[in-house]
Amino acid sequence: MSWRDVFLVVLVALMALSFIPSLRNARRRPVRFDASRPYKIYTCDFDVEIKADELDAFFATFPDSERRRAERLPKVDPRQLYELEEELAAKRASSGMRPPAAGVNDVIVTLLIDHSGSMRGEPMLFAARAALVASDLLDSLGATQEVLGFTTARWKGGLSREKWLRDGQPSYPGRLNDLMHVIYCSAGERLSARHCAAMLRQDLIKENIDGEAIDWAASRLRRRQERRKHLIVLSDGAPVDDSTLLENGDGYLHHHLIKVISDVEQVGDIQLAAIGIGHPIEPYFKNGTTISSPEQLESTVVQLVGRLLNESH
Repeated sequence: MSWRDVFLVVLVALMALSFIPSLRNARRRPVRFDASRPYKIYTCDFDVEIKADELDAFFATFPDSERRRAERLPKVDPRQLYELEEELAAKRASSGMRPPAAGVNDVIVTLLIDHSGSMRGEPMLFAARAALVASDLLDSLGATQEVLGFTTARWKGGLSREKWLRDGQPSYPGRLNDLMHVIYCSAGERLSARHCAAMLRQDLIKENIDGEAIDWAASRLRRRQERRKHLIVLSDGAPVDDSTLLENGDGYLHHHLIKVISDVEQVGDIQLAAIGIGHPIEPYFKNGTTISSPEQLESTVVQLVGRLLNESH
């Protein structure tokens, strides 16, 4: 074989190799969302329900590479939260103990906070401040409260996706990431700045699967004995989890969220409300309010809580 023949063989081989990635991409067509398919969960084995105080121990088990990635993200100083807690305590002390409002001791209010990536930084700081202010108001009135958060334990599908890959990548797997549901304040407890400071962790905020989070918060409320139950959702956008959407179609999580909201509203045992931060929330919730910036959260949450308590009488 002449050197020209060798050159041509090598050239053809290199050209063929250059086409392999594009051929792979061509074979992998985007999955089309099918609304007739019921929502399903590929596995719950790696889902986490955790108290804020347990987050340190949980994330300490992560590989060094993941911890280093989180450390590169911007930090948010939690001192504002401790200063706010002191201000609220001083106001309570100067005004004296307010008697519980009539009928409010038979009311529970859950605040459910979106921990998606777009909430990182200032938005989450203002959400934590709003939670502290609302909690202080509810406590002073004698109402029961819960403060919860929702995200995913890992990026890119986490251990759920790894299991799916080992299982041969069956089509339309359903939700394909590890949920993380965080309890900052259970019913009967008092929310503290220390608990809220955990919302600002660099390693916490990831993806948001809203439908299952609302289902979870509602199921907790349904186990309570209070006569009036309220669930307030704070969110700044539509549900997003790239791993799930890639394998089930773009509308998968949105469609499920709409169904969960509709089911809760139709049953009627829980009064559902939401505040959208820079994202129209009204298309999702009958009782929804959209604000233009996170700075408006505190006043908007207080007004909404006040209105809901008045309606509970």
